[in-house]
Amino acid sequence: MLELNETIKEHFRNPKNVGEIENPEGMGTIDNPVCGDTTKLYLRIKNGVVEEAKFLSFGCAVTIASASVFTEKIKGKEISKLFLGTDDEIVQRLVGLIENELGEIPAVKLHCPPATVQVFLNAIRGYLEKEGRIDLSSRARRLIPKISEYYKRGEEKD
Repeated sequence: MLELNETIKEHFRNPKNVGEIENPEGMGTIDNPVCGDTTKLYLRIKNGVVEEAKFLSFGCAVTIASASVFTEKIKGKEISKLFLGTDDEIVQRLVGLIENELGEIPAVKLHCPPATVQVFLNAIRGYLEKEGRIDLSSRARRLIPKISEYYKRGEEKD
């Protein structure tokens, strides 16, 4: 049986920000390429700041806990500040928002946090395009291949 720490269990049993946002400024969906878990993320953004974030997920405990933590962590954040740094730094920082809060994640579940970051990038791209922020929208698109490297963590090596 898979051992999960108390933080993951708590966010799974009592996830934060579950639900939909009517007429969201940003909305994205992902089917995790490793396990098939589905997550949908909704964003309410005002003046370039994430005011509200909600999600729906059909996934495992770590997927749900990842989305719960991430939606809490991005509330109140300026979109432009989330995209400061190199592509690698941005992806590492966004995945780190989840992993630092959740603590130790079983190796076979390390693909869950990057999927949450990818659904965020999917959600934010549409908003950025509508706002005429093609620079940041293009950057969000460019980050997705970087995230694919994170999906490989925890795989057994031959």
